[in-house]
Amino acid sequence: MQSRRRDGRWVPLNGGAEGGLGYRDYRGRMSTVETLAFIPVGWGVDWGSVPDWFGGLGTVGTLLFGVLSLRRELRARRREDRAALARQARLVSSTTRTEGKGVLRVRVANDSDGPVFDLAATPVVHTGDPGPGGRRVPVATVTGPVDRLDGGAAAELFINVDRSVDLSGYASATVQLCFTDQQGNRWRREGTGQPQPDLGDEAVPARRSWLRRRPSRPR
Repeated sequence: MQSRRRDGRWVPLNGGAEGGLGYRDYRGRMSTVETLAFIPVGWGVDWGSVPDWFGGLGTVGTLLFGVLSLRRELRARRREDRAALARQARLVSSTTRTEGKGVLRVRVANDSDGPVFDLAATPVVHTGDPGPGGRRVPVATVTGPVDRLDGGAAAELFINVDRSVDLSGYASATVQLCFTDQQGNRWRREGTGQPQPDLGDEAVPARRSWLRRRPSRPR
């Protein structure tokens, strides 16, 4: 076999012996033909058959389906657990009526089978403007059964707000009712809204916005 020199001529490999392994370029590197000559003839890669490929894909699909089914089942169980946990809390509600400029009359109904304990009511006033939300107002005194309210019973609470608040200046007022169910779970509920776990005054971290406003440039 021959190899090409710098001047473009071909020269034989292995000291001029014909039938060498391949060709070398003028820089002494092995050519593709020479490299392939070292690969054993019977050496190859077994890529498998088409049924093997489909069988592997079917196995991966089965595993993926199992993982997704497990996640759905876990989410369903968590929803069922939350629903069961809040079953009694959903049956405790309150209605509010304003009497005068500084008194709220709150009727608390416990339609569950068990008692609730440690009732606390925080007035929330609303201006009537569109949109959710309201403003909490400070409380001076609360009169009524706040330690315990038996199942199937109702009671009235009279809330005297702080003197600095004039309830007649607002469109409506509600109370955020907090209580402990017979399982020892603490809840808060405003009016007929859904009960939420009462975490106390723990600070809730603010959510970071992915879109931040750039500071306006002075004109």
